[in-house]
Amino acid sequence: MAKNLVPQLALVAGASGSIGNHVIHQLQERGIRVRALVRNPDKLTSSPEEIFVGNIQNSNAIEGVCSGVNYVISCAGAPLHYVNKFQTKGVTFHSIDEVGNLNLLKEAVKAKVKRFGYLSTFGGRFLGRLEYIRAHESFAASLTDANLNSFVVRSTITFSTLRSLIEQGTKSKKISIVGTGLAKTNPIAEVDVAKCLVNALHGKDNEIDIGGPDIYSYGELAQIASEKLGDIPIKFSLTWREQIKAGIRRFRGSHNFDVDLYRLALSATDIIAPTWGTQRLSDYYESTTGLS
Repeated sequence: MAKNLVPQLALVAGASGSIGNHVIHQLQERGIRVRALVRNPDKLTSSPEEIFVGNIQNSNAIEGVCSGVNYVISCAGAPLHYVNKFQTKGVTFHSIDEVGNLNLLKEAVKAKVKRFGYLSTFGGRFLGRLEYIRAHESFAASLTDANLNSFVVRSTITFSTLRSLIEQGTKSKKISIVGTGLAKTNPIAEVDVAKCLVNALHGKDNEIDIGGPDIYSYGELAQIASEKLGDIPIKFSLTWREQIKAGIRRFRGSHNFDVDLYRLALSATDIIAPTWGTQRLSDYYESTTGLS
């Protein structure tokens, strides 16, 4: 008589984020149970089998989080948007993307998980001196050096990040982008990133670079958003003005300054990764409520 097989269990860090939510669905579709690691379970938009409430910045708060876990996928990281330094204490790329994930890695090594996957960002070879990139790549190096089967997925900018163009245009009736708008990228859908992460759990690749099927300049991205909002005007903001604003914004917290530096770099650098995703940005905008 065959023994009853116990379903595999995966831990998802950053489970309440847009990519983490898709990762949970992808795992469950493959028959893998999910333990979600979150700071605030009320922000979950999926239904994991287990919920572990804890903050990866505090090693004591996540003790035992990997107990009984077969796989770990970490999408955890500091937000790529401005935060109020008086309301969100300790939010930096160093404290979350680097130190926080190191805390999680220690738990994974202790529990001897089968495979650990980490979502990083594509563009390190071009933008490596930025804090946003440095924090991601520092942890990726630590993961590679750990006594653990692991992989790193590096993706280009995601669709939901570009939704800010729509939100900006809806609010101000114009869309502003930095620089000439000539820098290019191939944005990717969150669901495609999630599929790649989950597929890689049973693969042999250790480093995977992914981007979407279409290459756009930032001017073209702004044009797509403008058309969805009824051809509202597009304003090109001078780079030197944005650099001055970034310097002033530094007094509102180091995280906000680091976000500005990354955005300025993207506005002047082509970031194009190998095509992996199939979802298209125009379809994403069409399917978003109120943007048909």
